[in-house]
Amino acid sequence: MSSNPLLLVIFGISGDLAKRKLMPALYRLIEQAGMPQEFKIIGISRQADYSVDTLFTHINEFLKEPNSYQLDFLKDHTTIVHNGLQTTEDAESLRNTLEQESQQLGSGTQRIYYLSIPPAAFPQLMQLLGDTSHNTPFANEFNAPRLLVEKPFGYDSESAAALIASAHTSFSESQIYRIDHYLAKETAQNILAFRFKNSLFESIWNDRHIADITIVAHEQIDIEGRANFYEQTGALRDIIQSHLIQLLALVMMEEPTELTSPAIHNKKLELLQAIAPANPKYAVRGQYDGYREAVSNPNSSTETFARVALHVDSEQWRNTTIMLETGKALDQKATFVQVTFRAHDADGAKPNILTFELQPNEGISLELQAKQPGLANDTQPVRMEFDYGRSFDTPTAEAYERVIMDAIRGDQTLFASGEEIMAAWRAVDPVLHDWINNGQQGIRLYKKGDHAASVQ
Repeated sequence: MSSNPLLLVIFGISGDLAKRKLMPALYRLIEQAGMPQEFKIIGISRQADYSVDTLFTHINEFLKEPNSYQLDFLKDHTTIVHNGLQTTEDAESLRNTLEQESQQLGSGTQRIYYLSIPPAAFPQLMQLLGDTSHNTPFANEFNAPRLLVEKPFGYDSESAAALIASAHTSFSESQIYRIDHYLAKETAQNILAFRFKNSLFESIWNDRHIADITIVAHEQIDIEGRANFYEQTGALRDIIQSHLIQLLALVMMEEPTELTSPAIHNKKLELLQAIAPANPKYAVRGQYDGYREAVSNPNSSTETFARVALHVDSEQWRNTTIMLETGKALDQKATFVQVTFRAHDADGAKPNILTFELQPNEGISLELQAKQPGLANDTQPVRMEFDYGRSFDTPTAEAYERVIMDAIRGDQTLFASGEEIMAAWRAVDPVLHDWINNGQQGIRLYKKGDHAASVQ
């Protein structure tokens, strides 16, 4: 961890994400001595009556048995600035405040802007921050400030391109860290190490040996009161376009020359650009019974379940089937990548299956065929399993802890580049626009608690 002081500026401090994920992650980093010794958190709020006390009352709901000293320590280092940031004067006032805070923290302070804001507010904020030199270091800072940007990154290719262009008017690509918390999970990070540090798999990682790749993110919870967000987003945009396609890139990318951020991003981009636009004919969308009442819209066509088939047009993967699937209010919570190898034709042998499980329990398993005990030659599947809880004494870091740490370190490996974002949108755009044009036609209704396979 960098020893340089940290000034973390959070736009959207009163929002749900800050209370549920971001501030608890900062608390845990303090608990694990993962934060710089000198730091200050500046929360930006348009609510004139929103206070630090209010913020920390909410945070307590998302911490298990918090240490009162460490919680007070975080609270003492947090300030709320009431600034609507609508005008150049507002932005200049904020810049003056941040410059004073940076100078108090000392030489070499790192400044990070965390943007948990709606996409509609993004272009104006970028313009204001650029016009008032928030994009350049203060006199006591060694490095340019960084942007941590929450998804969604647009609603389709066109809007994503506009958002990327608006950011680039003020900030360089090297300053922008687009968050995908799925990639910050330990098992997602371990996909690259598993593939490229174990020569066992190198020669068979292609369509001659791998029949299909399935990536799934199932949730038991419904939209949990996030009606406005979900009505504008839906399952395809929320999970498949961002998280699952990024995981697909880690699973299918070619080996980089070295495991560095630029080399990894180059290979990820090559894979993403080889994905053919999805055919709506092979896509399924569903909506759980009761969703329309939850969002107070009887005509809603927003999907809470999405299944999309993809095809990678490359020599390495042309004959491998790819399926991405996500849904809410299903019978179980599970996020995993399943790689199914081609079975031998003889004796009706079953395929070997390699699974990377991201939640609820992070780990890796390999399903092999083994002879049953006895005189017969019958075989049955057996599982070889590894999980983090049993194999390592060190607890795994929560995704947002890793996100913050990597941004402080200036490591962009687990963040999506602008070109990757655009390639992912191009892959799902045909399905997205087909569903928009067809309204409620073709939506498969399912009951809460149904199994995903029932959404056909």
